[in-house]
Amino acid sequence: MDPAFPDRSPNPPEILGYGEISATFAIKEMPGIAFKRMPPFLQPGQVMAYRKVLEQYHDLLTQSCHIPVSPYRVFDLTNRHDEHIVYVAQPRLPRQSIGNVILSSGNVTDMLQMVSCVMDHLLNLREFNIQNHPHLQIAIDGQISNWGFIHPESAGSVFGAGHGTWGGAGEGAGMAAVYFDITTPLFRIDGIEQLDTEIFLKSCPSPLVWLVRWQFLDEVVSRYYDVRLVLMDLAANFYKEGRADLIDPALTLINEMIREKEIGEEVPVLTREEIDRYYKNDAFIWTVFLALRRMDRFVKTRIFSKRYNFILPGKISR
Repeated sequence: MDPAFPDRSPNPPEILGYGEISATFAIKEMPGIAFKRMPPFLQPGQVMAYRKVLEQYHDLLTQSCHIPVSPYRVFDLTNRHDEHIVYVAQPRLPRQSIGNVILSSGNVTDMLQMVSCVMDHLLNLREFNIQNHPHLQIAIDGQISNWGFIHPESAGSVFGAGHGTWGGAGEGAGMAAVYFDITTPLFRIDGIEQLDTEIFLKSCPSPLVWLVRWQFLDEVVSRYYDVRLVLMDLAANFYKEGRADLIDPALTLINEMIREKEIGEEVPVLTREEIDRYYKNDAFIWTVFLALRRMDRFVKTRIFSKRYNFILPGKISR
């Protein structure tokens, strides 16, 4: 694979989607599998540490928080530059089951069912964090594009045996959610982040690493430990998915569930003004970050004829 220009690779992958840090893709020789390529690791010990944290995170979500999570396997390959290239493989979900795909063409009812499912899981995770504070805290990126939604009776045919129980959140509405964005496993033990967050900086242009680490890294990571910010991020990303028209009904549901749980003092209800400000700031951060990465790729590949080791998104509508 040529990460700088995947479409020019000898065996071009099918890009399934882009995150802010990594891309998800498929290859024809392994149908039904989705892969994420992680930033390169230089030492075997770094790979072992990442695999351990990933396994712990998966177990915490599924066993401690009872969140259905897609199973995974890790492939560690060494390239000709002696870099360890880690691929996280998961069952490829039907496209029509992915949250942002449903959202893009769905109606208000579809959206409310999905948000209700996700809200139940996020509020249960919040309760777990309260009970285990300060020893253990778990973070999650709850935006709708990180979940698959499916009717419980058909789950086995997609995920196979041993995945776990689909009962619980959203079942009464005929829909259940499975979380699949596990490649950034964030949890803290006694206040110490278990993932080496420098992984976020590997694709950042080297002259700017110090600035991103100083100004943005802690803010971006910490937001996923705050359930209110996670909910704000969930609603705000409706802008990116082209469904700003669904933000107000989503906020109505989110705020109703906050009131029903009687946690309004700890998790104040969300307002549309907050969502708009949050998305404007978030879009600015990621737009600048991506522009800098593209500039770095251009300089390395076009001017200095060096290799570039990261898959960057195409044009992203914000």
